[in-house]
Amino acid sequence: TYEVGPGKPYRELTEVADRLAPGDVVEVQGDASYQSVSFDRAGSAAAKITIRGVRVNGKRPTIAGGANTVILYGSHTVFEGFEVTGGSAICIVHKADDITIRDTVVHGCTRHGILGTDAESGSLLMEYVEVYDAGGELSGENLKHPVYIATDETMYPGSVFRMQHCY
Repeated sequence: TYEVGPGKPYRELTEVADRLAPGDVVEVQGDASYQSVSFDRAGSAAAKITIRGVRVNGKRPTIAGGANTVILYGSHTVFEGFEVTGGSAICIVHKADDITIRDTVVHGCTRHGILGTDAESGSLLMEYVEVYDAGGELSGENLKHPVYIATDETMYPGSVFRMQHCY
């Protein structure tokens, strides 16, 4: 278990992202802000990597900034309990298989709130996720979305996108 946040062994998620292995858990302290991050390491179907926000004073941890604020490249990952905001393009990029995004608020990104890429993306479960103030018309193009999900059926045949209990 990696502990991230004020007074913890690691200050930023970027300090642990490249260390993760199947079964690892990252606990991120709430009521604090963190910089944009890419999770490239994969868990396994039997031992997922869990990146969990822990509320402090009732507040989730906030990940903000960057062009793409959170990138999920590593398969078999659970990402839960965060506020993700302020990406100049995309708040969360899904480009892996067997990803769960849970109990997360996404807002304030100009192109897409959550984007499942056309290539290299497999199954995704979104539950208890709220998305607002994301996407919309930009520079005369109406190609931006709060949630835009695709799956790569060639790379991940039978991929499923399930969204439940979301707003």
